[in-house]
Amino acid sequence: MSAPDYPPPLKEVPKFKGLQKALGGQGANLHGQAAAVGLTFVVAILIGLYAGWWLDQKLGTAPWLLLTGLLVGVAAGFKNLFTLSARLDRPPAEKKNPES
Repeated sequence: MSAPDYPPPLKEVPKFKGLQKALGGQGANLHGQAAAVGLTFVVAILIGLYAGWWLDQKLGTAPWLLLTGLLVGVAAGFKNLFTLSARLDRPPAEKKNPES
C-alpha cells in the first residue's frame, strides 16, 4: 500500500459548488470575488488611516483623528465583508424562461 500523493491532483480538490452557484458558477469569478474581499478590507483600513493621519497633520490633533480614521476604515471593511456574505447566503436567482 503506497502513501497518497500530496497535494492531491487538481481533479480531487473540492469545487465548492454552493459558493460557485451563489457567485454565478464561474470559477474565475469565484477567485476574483475572494481576492476582492481581502483587498477592499485592507484598502478601506489604509484609506481610513491615511485620512486620519492627514487630518492630524493639518489640525494638530495627533493621534485622535488617526485612531478615528482607523476605526472608520475597519468599520467600512467589515461592512464590505458582511455585504458579500449576505450575497453569498442568498439563494441563486432562478432563471426565467422567456418562452413561457
